[in-house]
Amino acid sequence: MKQHPMFINARPYVRWWWFSGPLSEQAIVKQLEWIADMGFGGVEIAWVYPLQDTGSAEGPRFLDEEFTSYVMFAVQTCRDLHIGCDLTFGTLWPFGGSFIPHTYASKVFSGSSQQRLRKSWESRYLSKPGLILDHLNAEALTYYADHLLSYGFSDFAEEYPGMSFFCDSWEIDPEGLSYDGLFTDFSSSYGYDLAAFSTDLDRFPEVRYDYRKLLAQRTIEEFYRPFGAISHAAGAYARVQCHGAPTDILQAYGCSDIPETETMLFDPDFALFAASSAALYGKPVVSSESFTCIYGWVPSPEEAPGLGEEDVYDLRCVADAQFACGVNQVVWHGMPYEQVPHDTRFYATVHVGRDGTLNQELRWFNDYLTSMSEQLRFGNVYAPSLIYLPLEDQWMADRLPQELTKPSSHYFWELQETKIPDDLLAYRPLWISGALLKQLAYDQQTHQLVYGDLQFSFLYVDAHYIDFEYLLEIDRLVREGAPIVLRQSPNEPGRQQHESYRELAEQTMARALGDLPTVNPVLQTETPVDFWVRNDRDIYRLFVLHPDLRNLHYPLVQGFSHQIQDRQLSACFSTPEHSYHLDLHFTGSQSLLYEIDDRNQSITRIDLDTDEMHHANEALQ
Repeated sequence: MKQHPMFINARPYVRWWWFSGPLSEQAIVKQLEWIADMGFGGVEIAWVYPLQDTGSAEGPRFLDEEFTSYVMFAVQTCRDLHIGCDLTFGTLWPFGGSFIPHTYASKVFSGSSQQRLRKSWESRYLSKPGLILDHLNAEALTYYADHLLSYGFSDFAEEYPGMSFFCDSWEIDPEGLSYDGLFTDFSSSYGYDLAAFSTDLDRFPEVRYDYRKLLAQRTIEEFYRPFGAISHAAGAYARVQCHGAPTDILQAYGCSDIPETETMLFDPDFALFAASSAALYGKPVVSSESFTCIYGWVPSPEEAPGLGEEDVYDLRCVADAQFACGVNQVVWHGMPYEQVPHDTRFYATVHVGRDGTLNQELRWFNDYLTSMSEQLRFGNVYAPSLIYLPLEDQWMADRLPQELTKPSSHYFWELQETKIPDDLLAYRPLWISGALLKQLAYDQQTHQLVYGDLQFSFLYVDAHYIDFEYLLEIDRLVREGAPIVLRQSPNEPGRQQHESYRELAEQTMARALGDLPTVNPVLQTETPVDFWVRNDRDIYRLFVLHPDLRNLHYPLVQGFSHQIQDRQLSACFSTPEHSYHLDLHFTGSQSLLYEIDDRNQSITRIDLDTDEMHHANEALQ
């Protein structure tokens, strides 16, 4: 299969919102030429609702002949302009539409789900919104995919080999989520009747845990894995956002070709889930839907704070924060299709367009994003430790308290409150879930944990609950002499309890390490900082985020970047062979990039002076 453009160059993409209504080849060419001139590497087309002032306008229907001819024209134009073109696999999200029969519609315990696909392309001309696809049924997904492929998507992929089909975040109502055969599968797996508890699962967290574990595996087997296979069969890649799905997010991301996170509606450090999965599964590109709702979110049709008045240096702070958590490909959110020239807005930030206030900065900033993304694709991820992802704790806890909720997060299992402890940050660990422990081995000669081609100095585990099958894997590693830090004696989640669990937990606890082993941190500083490291043999690239940008949290205050002061920190960077003293001088809100040659024991600071880049670009213009 031909390489995806993201694998060839790191220029940022932009989401291109096509609002339901009239289309024209002239408008498509005009916008795509502007995109190419502004240093973007491609577009991701998303088909959504009609704008308020054009709600009754004529225009093609989703997947009709006129619609597919315009999409094909856009695909061909992108190819001719040498920019990429990815396609959202349907209209709006989650997957659904008027062509979904009730047989393949989303289910809940009581029967059919009441959730509907509102504000899709079809909402302009349909009296009722379409049904949501049953995402827990591979047969339903195949039906849905066959419909899209037979009505144009197969031709689009053939016309532009190497494009990706894009799957956005889950966004399915999780309460009572079900599928045909759930109760039978549950009884077979756990030996008791879920139906007896289904009307009030909140009273039985141990039952709710068993239910969530079953859903988690079903989501992988019936949706994410088949979606990747369907994309590949059509000659396309699968670029996927897995957040919000009731599953093991690391396994889910592993089913995609390009795992994608989202920032700022999700805090930048959430990107570490996608980046960890990418490292463990050998995925070279980690993309991010970037700059979403950085100053806050309001429901459509209200206009989000700061829309059209975004500060490019605020955006740089956000970009750097996600770079420090493993992102190496930016997808801007987003650019509206210009049905009315110079007067079209998507309701949420950030606005990209010929009438935007960012226009004077777009070219140099895209050059910066490209340069940084290229630097962070050098060699391989260097993150020589692991931390256990406590999914069991999150599945047992369920709902977040009101003060922690935000538009993108209402449950602990959505993982937005799952963070790396400050005292572990200097070791730059990757997340690993219980299901992936079976692939983790211990090398007696090197005294390293081994996962594929990656090696790790230790595994850190701090979880109140650990599933029995995962505790067995931890115990296996401990018995082999592996450096496992077990901070507390775990408890067994779920209703199905094993008689040997408590004894196994105590034995494992007794053999495991209680504290961090005596290995050098990757980057030791007097105050915690986020950073990311790549290496190729003896050469290391170290990106260090400005310390005041750690823990960026939704929403940002507009102009936040201009409040950041110069900072100076003393640091020690360690490779397996040597340690290096670094004086970290942060100017304004800028971050730092170094190259360390471990063979020659030399350090080079790589210039990231975006102001200089800006002035140089102005001179060219």
